[in-house]
Amino acid sequence: MIIRLVQDIRKALENELYFVALSSALTLPDICGKAAYPTERSSRKRYILWYDEAIGKYEKNPEDKDDMPYLSGEVIYSLRCSLLHEGNPNMKNDSLRTNQPIDHFSLVIEKAKPFDIYSDSSSITQFENEQKREYRMNVRRICMILCNVAETYYKENGDKFHFNYEIIDWDEVTSHLPPIDMEKVFAELAKSDSEFYQGRKMGENE
Repeated sequence: MIIRLVQDIRKALENELYFVALSSALTLPDICGKAAYPTERSSRKRYILWYDEAIGKYEKNPEDKDDMPYLSGEVIYSLRCSLLHEGNPNMKNDSLRTNQPIDHFSLVIEKAKPFDIYSDSSSITQFENEQKREYRMNVRRICMILCNVAETYYKENGDKFHFNYEIIDWDEVTSHLPPIDMEKVFAELAKSDSEFYQGRKMGENE
């Protein structure tokens, strides 16, 4: 499931389907968090724990003294809930820690670059007694990070994932069969119908 989902996300990015890619990528910590913390009943806690351990702690600048906004597990989980449940990328500060709100959140979409290098930015502006905390997130960057980390985690911890279903690629399953000439099939069906009605009509006339 993880491998196929990651492949689909990358294809979505290749075709510039940014919200399709982002919506799908934001479910990866759900899947990995369930595998990492199977006894934890809170999906929110599983999500944030896995993300912060695998990604979030590397997103925060260790030299930061101003408590700048960054993509913590709480931020990503808030985005995931808004996008998947409400269809918009609102950042809800009531779900974040009180000392780390994001007052203005922006999504950046851009075409693929030759070296796949993309960046985010954060800022804090002060005007008199008011403080404004902003974060600008690049969709390609976060999707690439989530895909790469989740894919690696799955490959290294495959025994932790338990799926009771399968995905059947019908094209692959039937690839060895000869192609079906649908025009011929429909022509035969039409011929059979015509012969049936003609025979029925003759029977009625006897």
